[in-house]
Amino acid sequence: MEDSKVSVCMAQLSGKIPGEQTLVVKNALKKASEGADETIACLSLHNPVIILLLSIFLGGIGVDRFVIGDIGLGVAKLLFGWLTFGIWPLIDIFLCYKKSKQKNLQKILTAIS
Repeated sequence: MEDSKVSVCMAQLSGKIPGEQTLVVKNALKKASEGADETIACLSLHNPVIILLLSIFLGGIGVDRFVIGDIGLGVAKLLFGWLTFGIWPLIDIFLCYKKSKQKNLQKILTAIS
């Protein structure tokens, strides 16, 4: 793919993938076919900021886990999160934010290859 298209794709993906993996995505995009930019534009990626807000305000009932696709952990958090006196939802704020970026990375790399 052309460098200009790679730059546009990377600008669209900034903040949605882990910072340490941007070089991996950039190299994968350079090796990708010409239609890869359109494929990436059509992907439904999680917005980590939205996941963060869901974790802060509705994380106690597991909504954040349901949104990112961890249904089992969402149910467990819904049923047993209160037993930890708020420690699990508090820690999960950071874990869900990071997990949403990891899931976005997996979707992008799968779509490119």
